[in-house]
Amino acid sequence: MSNLPRSVLSEHFLERMKGRRLVSAVFTTFRFEPGFFEAEVLPVFFDIALSHAPAIKLVQLEEALVSLPGSIAVYYDAHGLVAEGGTAKLDTRRIPIRHPTGIFHPKNVLALVEDVEPGPDGKHGRTLLCACASANLTRAGWWENVEAAHVEEIAEGAHSPLRTSLLRYLDALVAAAEGRRVNDELRATHRAIRDLREFLRGTTQRQETFADVRILPSFHAGEASLPDFLEDATGKLLRGLCLEVISPYFDEGGESAPLKELLTRFAPRETRVFLPRNDRGEALCSEPLFTWLSELPEVSWGTLPSDLLRLGKSEEARQRTVHAKVYRFFEPKRRGREFIFVGSPNLTTAAFRLTGRGGNWETGFLVEVTSESRPDWWLETETRRPPVFSPREETEGAATDGGTQLMLRYHWDTQAAFAFWADATPSPSLSVRHGGVSLLELSSLAPRTWVPLAVEQAQRLETTLHSTSLLEVVGEGPQPGFLLVQEEGMFKRPTLLLDLSAADILRYWALLTVEQRAAFIEARANITGDDDPLITRLAPLPVEATLFDRFAGIFHAFECLDKHVRDALAQKRSREADYRLFGKKYDSLGSLLERVLKDSRAGKGERVDHYVVTLCAKQLLRELGRTAPEYWAEHRDDVRALEAQLVEAAPLREALASGNTEMPAFLDWFERWFIQRAEALPEEEQS
Repeated sequence: MSNLPRSVLSEHFLERMKGRRLVSAVFTTFRFEPGFFEAEVLPVFFDIALSHAPAIKLVQLEEALVSLPGSIAVYYDAHGLVAEGGTAKLDTRRIPIRHPTGIFHPKNVLALVEDVEPGPDGKHGRTLLCACASANLTRAGWWENVEAAHVEEIAEGAHSPLRTSLLRYLDALVAAAEGRRVNDELRATHRAIRDLREFLRGTTQRQETFADVRILPSFHAGEASLPDFLEDATGKLLRGLCLEVISPYFDEGGESAPLKELLTRFAPRETRVFLPRNDRGEALCSEPLFTWLSELPEVSWGTLPSDLLRLGKSEEARQRTVHAKVYRFFEPKRRGREFIFVGSPNLTTAAFRLTGRGGNWETGFLVEVTSESRPDWWLETETRRPPVFSPREETEGAATDGGTQLMLRYHWDTQAAFAFWADATPSPSLSVRHGGVSLLELSSLAPRTWVPLAVEQAQRLETTLHSTSLLEVVGEGPQPGFLLVQEEGMFKRPTLLLDLSAADILRYWALLTVEQRAAFIEARANITGDDDPLITRLAPLPVEATLFDRFAGIFHAFECLDKHVRDALAQKRSREADYRLFGKKYDSLGSLLERVLKDSRAGKGERVDHYVVTLCAKQLLRELGRTAPEYWAEHRDDVRALEAQLVEAAPLREALASGNTEMPAFLDWFERWFIQRAEALPEEEQS
């Protein structure tokens, strides 16, 4: 028996990310654990040292996301939320999909990355990592199950066979999320997809020709039945080869229509189908299906190697669930062609789309494998009849009966909330709850329209979002449904953890790298609570008079902030500028001014230091308003809020001027020259 390809999914992506940094990413999944995704999946795509303390780790990831050039979005089945995995807290978009004829079942990672080091032309080359997998964005999918995945890479400006199908797929995601036809204006609202489409439009489509030695990789976007896709991609090349099928789910009943279709269409010489079992050894299919398949000519049940199925190295280790979906056509022990389809479709009628337009939404890659060794079977034949049969449905574990057509969206920047009823008819009266307590009572909502909530309702929702974005909906069906609130304008969301001093904020601005900032956060975090009595890795740093507590440090910190913001705007990373200037994070300009005002009222610190900080802020706002007028106009209200804080700081000047008759005139002169930015001398005068 040949060696099965084995790799840990997260380690595989870590290897792919070496020497690269993330730009934008789109994830798709059926089942979704938002807390696990943020804490364990996202870190795979950021090459920074993270704390083992969950709370500090989230703050470090929050900082890494601020510096991300693009966006991250997760598209998930609206009935697939897993509440036990924890809530979502970071600035990623979470978008539910409702597939009208089945389940939204793709498991994709589409990550746009760029080289850390520039090339000879000074540019950072970009690549699109395209993965089709069987793993959901859950703890079981990434850590426990036996899963399968394949990753293709598309280089910048490449001649790729995947271009057209990926562009269609991205458009289909937007259309499904919005419930209407796609146009450029609608695409722009899905920022991560917009970034990926812009990259793909810079590539060209490579067409299959008879001159090609190998079949080019093909992406199945779920538009056609799986057998049609396989035949269209390979012609007659699959006929007569041996077939191996790994699938954890089957149709109910005594026969498998998808398997019959594969046998009829491709006439495999021999076929083996994986027999899934639970940890008690019970077969996870019906007894009539087991008997029917066992009696087919040249078809047998199979099993995977026992060491692959153990969750650990010991013989007593718990058995892993096989969740992989693989269709493999090959010539055993011969040097010949080998074709593998890897993705999300189970061996079910809904996954194969055998009933016309109905069925699930599935995706996968078909690739031709080349190897120096002669391929052999992955599955050993299984002739023992299981003593017990425990068939299960493809949607097992999903909240299908307790799903909801309700969506909620909260805008942190405007403090406005909206409700959307996704069905074609008006909603019943609904109660949105958290912890058994009513949060929102909604009367009948108009269909497929975003309806603004009352101010009081928006305020209650905001208060709840400080602790969780996972809510319960009662009144729609016999069981409560889960929803994940969609959060926009996250730069205005209050910080997750830290409350830094003014000096620490200035120090933080002056740090050069993401790694330095991550270490700084871990050193400063001081968390108390029931679960984490004290989880700082390092002892708190001593408070002492340093460069950053006096003028030179203040000037340097503001210069670094100014450079960060200008670079972000120049590179079209306006979200980072939003966070740095107008956000509610621990290190934003607004947070610094708030801290200075608070310390001043409490009599803490030097008044002259506070005064100089406010002058630096005035200078920064003036210069940015002059050099980035369009951005400034877009954030007129945010600018006014900062200016209001500076007006509130006016007593600082009055306190300095009191008691000295000459001081007011001096401060007038000082401020006039201070606010003006100094111009560099011409080179001939710099001597």
